[in-house]
Amino acid sequence: MEKNARLIGVIAAGIMWVFYCICLAVGQYIIADILSPLCALFVFSSIMSVAVTNVRYRIPIVFIALGPLFWAFGDFVYLLNDFGFVADSEVVAISDPIYRVTSYAYVIGMLAFGSIQYSRKDMLRLSANTFLFSVATFIISVATFQMVTHEELTFAKLHPVYILAIIIAMFIIVFFLVIIANRAKRQVSFYGLMVLSSFLLYGVLDIRYMMMDAVGLDASSLCADALFLLSIILLGFAYSTTSLYKLIYKTEKDMVKRSNTAGNVMAAIALIVGLLLCISGNMPLSRWFLLLIVAMAYFLMTKTIQLNELNEKLIEQKENELSEVTEKLNNVSLLDMQTGLKNRRAWDRFGEDYVINNRDRRLILYSIDANFFKVINNTYGAKAADKVLLEIGRRLLEIEDVGITTYRIDGDQFMVACEDVMGDVNAARFADYLMDVLDRPYDVGDKIIRVSFSIGAAIYPDDIDEFDKLLSSVEIVRNTVNLRGNKSTCAFFDSNIVPRLQRNQVIESKLSDMDYDSILRLYYQPQISTTNGEVIGMEALLRWEDPDYGYISPSEFVPIAETMGVMPAMGRWVAKEAFKQIAEWNEKYDGKYVIGINVSPAQLQEEKFITDFIEDMKALKVKPEWIDVELTEGIALNGIVNITDIIDKLKNQGLSVSVDDFGTGYAAFANMINFRFNRLKIAKELIDQIVINNNARVIVASIIEMAKGLKLDVIAEGVEEKSQADMLTEMGCTQIQGFYYGKAIPAKDFEEQWLK
Repeated sequence: MEKNARLIGVIAAGIMWVFYCICLAVGQYIIADILSPLCALFVFSSIMSVAVTNVRYRIPIVFIALGPLFWAFGDFVYLLNDFGFVADSEVVAISDPIYRVTSYAYVIGMLAFGSIQYSRKDMLRLSANTFLFSVATFIISVATFQMVTHEELTFAKLHPVYILAIIIAMFIIVFFLVIIANRAKRQVSFYGLMVLSSFLLYGVLDIRYMMMDAVGLDASSLCADALFLLSIILLGFAYSTTSLYKLIYKTEKDMVKRSNTAGNVMAAIALIVGLLLCISGNMPLSRWFLLLIVAMAYFLMTKTIQLNELNEKLIEQKENELSEVTEKLNNVSLLDMQTGLKNRRAWDRFGEDYVINNRDRRLILYSIDANFFKVINNTYGAKAADKVLLEIGRRLLEIEDVGITTYRIDGDQFMVACEDVMGDVNAARFADYLMDVLDRPYDVGDKIIRVSFSIGAAIYPDDIDEFDKLLSSVEIVRNTVNLRGNKSTCAFFDSNIVPRLQRNQVIESKLSDMDYDSILRLYYQPQISTTNGEVIGMEALLRWEDPDYGYISPSEFVPIAETMGVMPAMGRWVAKEAFKQIAEWNEKYDGKYVIGINVSPAQLQEEKFITDFIEDMKALKVKPEWIDVELTEGIALNGIVNITDIIDKLKNQGLSVSVDDFGTGYAAFANMINFRFNRLKIAKELIDQIVINNNARVIVASIIEMAKGLKLDVIAEGVEEKSQADMLTEMGCTQIQGFYYGKAIPAKDFEEQWLK
């Protein structure tokens, strides 16, 4: 609609121009002087309407539009003269400077346009080329003018203002000609042809006027006036009919680089034409040499620019090569070198991109953990375990597809991200497919190994709408998987997990700034000898009674503490509190009790664990024989490579070491070959079954017999019924711990009930 309005306005201006020409022909000069500024104002209005809607090119369009506006102002001076408001002697003196502003506005508009359309480097080259060609054209034009008019036109006759105006007029023409030449064989748009026609007509007429005026010839001409006005109408017609974006179709920024060839041709033509004018006697040789200097300046500038560009290209090439190397290094840094899968860093980057680009697309995330992988390492060796990892990686890479990406997050933990690109992914069916792929036996050369996996799954944003919590949430879901024999199992996120996540966040917050002395307590559970029924010791058990949440189980907060990295400090506090208590009791009761202190894998991984443990024990005057360090059987399978050395160092200090929860882990009996424990604590899971399950009875009896053969003490924990205690006594178990005898209670109550 706006384009049609602009076109109507320019057509109206064209009709006025026709009447303007008719009025000039029939001598109706006053009407002509009225129509002329009206035509220019119509064109100004049309071009300005383009500037309003075109943000990118608004500034250059405004300056181009100012050309017709100031031309209308110049024409208005002649209209004032017609009505006697301006004297005849003052008309030219007032109107000529106003008309000159039209040229300045055109030049500024074109330069502003070029600064947007081209790079700064190309724009400087284009402007410099145009200026040199304008100077050359000026020299040839002067000679040509003299040849046509037979009037001598020396530089002395040209006022500096005229010289500047002529060069500007030529600059307007040449600038657009250079742009056209740079298009090479590409088609020039209708807009470009119209603008070129307008500037060419305007420039030629302006140069003619100033040269004639300089030699004293009558420069006024009704035909010239009509053509001047026509150039303005052509400019308006260009802007009213064609999108500015199609100035010369899709102008390429790098097309200015082709100006060297066009410039060389134009310079050569200028030298040849100048030489012909010299030979014909229409131009002095000195001016030809001036042309030669201009041409040489152009060639020198071109070569300098080419050399600079060559250097820039070499630098750019090296930068590109460096970028390629950097990109390759970045890609390598995103891969797990052992399996070829993407690593945790790649996942973090994927998450950032996903939130930005695909925040509304469903993503199903599967967290995968190889069950008891440390057993494979211990039983079959590191090479076999590595082969299994490689095979897991190979199988996961094979399932990668559009929207499916696989990761190795850590050790034996993997992840599959499945983008629901088409919105038709069945999460449960894909989980079944994933388990089928992973459950196939693993061939490690001379052995076939079966591995089961725990898989947790969650969907973003259906289950979890905060992407940065997706991985931690799906790992929590994975940890809720109940192991089912040697078969992989998958658990999906459900609403019941949300309160657990919120509670975990609260626990994390409390643990991060906890005063152990005011919040934590140690409770003590008796350990009873089956031979005489007396207390032989106690196990120190950590308790947390929170003022806001009440009792928080160690099974809930200890894993969180280990994940946060605060378990070493908490474990040291537990040990020191236990040291104080056993020192007090043994001082009172003849030093006959042993206290069991649980030590977590996180503590064992601390280099200073043993040093701090022994120093705290000595500082509190605790004898080594009073302390039994309890390590879960899982510690032996937890990847702590120096566990044997740690056990030996503890025993060398005179401490006893017990293996807790014995009998539930894989290869439990085989572990006894590698580790020198003092005592076995039979797991509660087995004790719960010994009365009702013959297999459990056989396993427990075997553990007791093995302990006797290895000259180890054996204690059954989790004994809750008399029948269990009686059966264990019959089997030869010498120590019992459990609710049947007593629950864990505070130190004061324990002393009252068991020690006095």
